[in-house]
Amino acid sequence: MKMLYQELRLFFALLLFIAACGPQILPTQTEKHPGEKSASYEVVLGKPMTDNAVMDFIAHNNCYSADHFQLCKEVGMALWIDAGQIVKTIYLYAGNADGFRRYQGELPFGLSFYDPMWRVQEKLKNVNTEDILQHAGLPDEVSSADRIHYWAVYQRLEMTIIYNSPFADEDAYIYAIWVSA
Repeated sequence: MKMLYQELRLFFALLLFIAACGPQILPTQTEKHPGEKSASYEVVLGKPMTDNAVMDFIAHNNCYSADHFQLCKEVGMALWIDAGQIVKTIYLYAGNADGFRRYQGELPFGLSFYDPMWRVQEKLKNVNTEDILQHAGLPDEVSSADRIHYWAVYQRLEMTIIYNSPFADEDAYIYAIWVSA
């Protein structure tokens, strides 16, 4: 009996050794389930914090609270919550901003983080209007509030585009986009 016990111990030790030293197969890329998309700002914009979709979004994307914000750095988003606990504004980051990754979802109005300012204006122009600003795709207001980035406010679109330049430079790229409800 003692001999059988020693042989079994040796057998299991050998199995463990083979399993530990054998080829390891590691997944090279996480597979997405059919229909699964990148985190989308549209899922939470304008909804109360108590909404199931908002709570799931925050939990699934490892968001954390900071004042009136939910910071979702892994998906390149920050949610601004108003006093009524409604997600009023969402910040979409191009990446490399305070540890935020690049937002991977679709941007509003067909924009891309690779669009320079002139291309953004071209995409936002409305040829079916008499308003000169809208016809040219120009913002309603501009500023450089932080003196580092040029802010183009499109009130009619409920959106602000922040560029990586302190002044209006047609070759400046998008640093972040703020979309409001």
